Amino acid sequence: MTTTPADPFDILDFWWKAGATKWFTRDAEFDAEIHERFHEMHAIAAQGGFDGWSETPHGALALIIVLDQFSRNLHREDAHAFANDAKALEIARSCIARGFHRAFPSEARTFFFLPFEHAEEIAAQQTSVDLFRQHGNEQTYLYALIHLDVIRRFGRFPHRNRALGRTTSPEEQSYLDTGGFSS
Repeated sequence: MTTTPADPFDILDFWWKAGATKWFTRDAEFDAEIHERFHEMHAIAAQGGFDGWSETPHGALALIIVLDQFSRNLHREDAHAFANDAKALEIARSCIARGFHRAFPSEARTFFFLPFEHAEEIAAQQTSVDLFRQHGNEQTYLYALIHLDVIRRFGRFPHRNRALGRTTSPEEQSYLDTGGFSS
């Protein structure tokens, strides 16, 4: 049964209960649960139906999770996985400028920073590195540096090429064939 959450706390409650072991791991059951519970709400959010949530720290965080994270869970291996990246980045920029991320513990702040890390633009990547460096978590900082390196090197994420219908250059293919960044 599909349900559309009444408020952003429904998203945050679901996300925190799922926990870090689910967030960054490919898990078909978790993806299916997100689809069952949130695909209608995700579509509404993508069309701007929950833009008002971005006016509060908890609402903005929920909206970023929906647009940035749920998009990836709902549309693995598909261009739609990245379709809301620009909107999530816009919201994240506004949140950082307003200090919304400071309203949350360290683990939650990561989700305000991820839209910068997911962007295929160098300025956003540099912001990502700065945010994750200040965040103080070595692991997330390392991932930010890896993302920045890929964008500096190729100007895009080669692992997205197939989903986005882009031609992979020989240099990108060599990078992918030798275990280049793939998530």
